[in-house]
Amino acid sequence: MPAKAAASDRELTAMERLLALNRKTPGKPARPTEAEIRSIPLSQLTPNPDQPRRAFDDASLDELADSIRARGVIQPLLVRPLPAEADRYEIVVGERRFVAAGRAGLETVPCIVRPLDERETFILSIAENVAREDLSPLDEAAAYRRMLDAGYAAHQGEIAQLIGVHRTRVNHKLRLLELDPRIQEHLRQNPAHTLSMTHLEALARLQPGDPQFSLYLAAVEQDVSTREIQARVEALLTRDAPRPATAARSAFVLESGARVVVYPNRYVLRVPRPTEEPLDLPHIVRDLEGILVELRSRLDRA
Repeated sequence: MPAKAAASDRELTAMERLLALNRKTPGKPARPTEAEIRSIPLSQLTPNPDQPRRAFDDASLDELADSIRARGVIQPLLVRPLPAEADRYEIVVGERRFVAAGRAGLETVPCIVRPLDERETFILSIAENVAREDLSPLDEAAAYRRMLDAGYAAHQGEIAQLIGVHRTRVNHKLRLLELDPRIQEHLRQNPAHTLSMTHLEALARLQPGDPQFSLYLAAVEQDVSTREIQARVEALLTRDAPRPATAARSAFVLESGARVVVYPNRYVLRVPRPTEEPLDLPHIVRDLEGILVELRSRLDRA
């Protein structure tokens, strides 16, 4: 493999955006130059313990290893020196390439070395994974939550600006952390059966608990559509919504079985009828005329 590998224009453009966070001198280009890319032995590299991506697909790693055997490592890794260990580097961006290179039998990989602090390292790692769509929804949500909790970002808008996504995406991902823990565990254990974000966002409107979890399992096992999930969620929310206090009322029942309920600002007339009875206007008129006769009779006796 050549000592230095050039990245594609698209990959370098992405790298330039990521490295702009580490720009120390105004006007200094962030795009890595050929001179900055150097070969480093795999034995001198160590994975980032705070890597936001928690799992790598084994089959895709084998595919990447085959590609590396054929073409080498196209895009260099981004690493930072470990201050406590001489000639040792921590991987900031490119752990998947690092693992695949080992499987491909390489001894060295092309790297860009930059002095990065903990905040910059974490943000760059998230941004790279998000740009490649390598993070699961929950891993991405957990990474955003850590940015807030660790003070790496003050609010969701700053997360969006640093990572290069829309603020709505950050908000929707963070809401996934409010799902029932059983749902979160199932999503982590069964990534191949993960529902769409639209499904999960609809479910996140419910409080964690059995109804939410049962609806999630139904969506997974029965391939329920997004529209149906949204309708079921709406039905549960309506069912569980607090009912308004009933206004003071009085009621009386007529001999015909009709019931008159009187409220402060209206009255309601309920007339029982057999379900199999055909509904027609003349019948309704006869019912109302009979009720009117009975009401007048009561009025005369009052």
